[in-house]
Amino acid sequence: MYPSKPWNKNWWTIGLFVIGISILFVMVIWNTENAKQPASVNEIKPGELTPYDHLIEARKALMDGYKPDEDPFKTSWGRVYDARIHLEAIKQDSPEYAEAQRLMDEVMRREAEMERASVIQTQKYLKKQREEVMGKLERYFVGKDMYVHVELEGEEATILRMEYMFWSRPLVYQVVNGTGFLPALKNLGFKKVIFDATHDYSWTYDLEGNTEE
Repeated sequence: MYPSKPWNKNWWTIGLFVIGISILFVMVIWNTENAKQPASVNEIKPGELTPYDHLIEARKALMDGYKPDEDPFKTSWGRVYDARIHLEAIKQDSPEYAEAQRLMDEVMRREAEMERASVIQTQKYLKKQREEVMGKLERYFVGKDMYVHVELEGEEATILRMEYMFWSRPLVYQVVNGTGFLPALKNLGFKKVIFDATHDYSWTYDLEGNTEE
């Protein structure tokens, strides 16, 4: 395996920076699309309702569209955010406060379930993105006549190994310190990146601790 083009730190820096930016762009889109959007929060005016009215509205919000399912991804949770707004408007000295706290327990239970489902879904999505990054990197390197074998390791594909016989410390240093490549990988859930020169030399970077091993 011999490169037909000499290494140039400028195209290396620019190319990996572009890949890193594209990864971050996908992350921003994902976070935006999955942000919690209250159904009718703009219609809630706590100062215009009595504690009893708030209690009634909170019950309605929890019942509105609520369809539980054994699979949390198929569950419709109701207007949980709206319910919380109404319940938080009920003061401790109100006769409705005790019932409001009981309903708040239900709000917190649903929020916890929603958060757990969100974490699971996010991890699945990030794993898929990590798998796609592997292909993007190999195509990028091939375009530069650098025959780098890229593979994922670990049960959750959180370790990125790049095998290339011409890795050197200056070249690895340029990647690590001259681009936004590693921070972008960290945002996708990668925990380690291994630059493997395939002849008993390798450089491993722990992305969680930001250290070289």
